[in-house]
Amino acid sequence: MKKILLSVMAVFAVGCSTTDKNDAIPIIDTHIHLYDTARPQGLPWPPKSDKVLYRPVLTEHFDKVSEENSINATVIVEASKWIPDNQWVLDLVEHDPDRYIGLVGSLEIGTPEFKNHLEKLSKDKRFVGIRMRERPGGEQFFKNELVWSDLELLADMDQTLDVLMFQFSLQDVDMVAKRLPKLKILINHVAGANIEGKAADPEWVSAVQNVAKNKNVFCKISGLFQQSRRQPSPKDVSFYQSELDVLWSTFGADRLIYGSNWPVTMRGGTYAEYLAVVKSFFADKSRAAQKKYFYQNALKFYGLPSLKR
Repeated sequence: MKKILLSVMAVFAVGCSTTDKNDAIPIIDTHIHLYDTARPQGLPWPPKSDKVLYRPVLTEHFDKVSEENSINATVIVEASKWIPDNQWVLDLVEHDPDRYIGLVGSLEIGTPEFKNHLEKLSKDKRFVGIRMRERPGGEQFFKNELVWSDLELLADMDQTLDVLMFQFSLQDVDMVAKRLPKLKILINHVAGANIEGKAADPEWVSAVQNVAKNKNVFCKISGLFQQSRRQPSPKDVSFYQSELDVLWSTFGADRLIYGSNWPVTMRGGTYAEYLAVVKSFFADKSRAAQKKYFYQNALKFYGLPSLKR
């Protein structure tokens, strides 16, 4: 009964529309994707076979989601590997800079063109970093000195590095964090956990505990529905509790950041259902911790200005 009461209280305390909006904790969603399947040039992702995601996903669609769920602002994560699509997204959201406050871009690390692309795109203050998502060369990737010079350039330019775990390990992140302690790194999607509704995998727990010792490494509690091995994704926080407890105990209030992974979340449930799970986990945390997780840590990590809405 106490847990249910706390969960209900959290829904009304975080990011909700109340009579006095000053009582609501703002929310920045640091992980959404925008794309247009109707473009003449097409796009590399999602595939046409994806019956959930293959449709235009544009600002008017997320505007509706954000209004319905009291999301103050968002950071877009570029899902396309085509370099021009970074500017395409920046142009797409230019009309609403208070809602669309940042872009984590997509550039191929370890290539001669990386430096020029980064310098050009980073002239736009909304461009806050890149996501490391593909691993050309497989196990040889980190033996390429261009990879390391590009990662060092990110740090020198105060650009950030998101990491998608599908082709990378927590050991890879640990190695990069130790070699480049000035580089701010944000692990996506609950650090790649395979969530099965039981005690977290001991090997994963050990790897999380190790990588979290690096103070330049942060973690997004994002993509929970996608990391669930049970589908449809459970909507009760207890299913995710073990992994979330590990992340809380290792990264703490100062290095956890909210993200959804919308529209991919729609494979597992509605945005409201996803947000409710996360709010339930934070219901028994202090108001100060909730503020850090839902927006303050995002502003600090990405170097973003104060919220205007």
